Amino acid sequence: MIFTIEPVQATYNAVEKRLEDMEKGNSMRIVMQRAINETATDTKNRLHSESRRQYTIKASEFKKADIKKTRATERRLEAVVRVSGPTVGIRKYKSRKNSKYKAAKAMVLTSSAMKELELKKKGKSYKAFLATMPQSGHEGIFQRVPEKTMRGNPKRQAIKELMSLSKAKASEMVYEKEISKDRQGELRYRMLKHMNAVIGE
Repeated sequence: MIFTIEPVQATYNAVEKRLEDMEKGNSMRIVMQRAINETATDTKNRLHSESRRQYTIKASEFKKADIKKTRATERRLEAVVRVSGPTVGIRKYKSRKNSKYKAAKAMVLTSSAMKELELKKKGKSYKAFLATMPQSGHEGIFQRVPEKTMRGNPKRQAIKELMSLSKAKASEMVYEKEISKDRQGELRYRMLKHMNAVIGE
């Protein structure tokens, strides 16, 4: 997911006019650069902290360094905050392995409860279970697939790994819900801060 930080034109024009009135018009682009970069840093920090607060994704799976930031320059007055990565197995979130009689459990949202991962279809129960792939060593939570056999061995029932949100998708949902609505206000505040610093020089 990519988030772009740049001012709306009306705010840009207002700050530019104020600087020109104070005979500081040549400082406009450096004011904008600093304000945009501060807002991008704030966005990165909030994306990470809010995502970790709202989702149970493991700390080792989603580090602040996983959020990349491209800084604004005087020539390119926009910053880009980027979160990428594939969909991950539900094992990367808070989970518990299966017992002899109970399916494996998982909890994706911190506000939700631990849920037993069991599928019931046509009177049969398909309980999720923790397993490690023998060749790759990959550990995940898997489940048998109803009415489907393995491609290489039709006599055996197919198995799939249970997946959950990628860190990019989790960040996108957090951004839309918690952060996006105040980005222009944050940017405006930082523009005015740096404008006043220039005027006061």
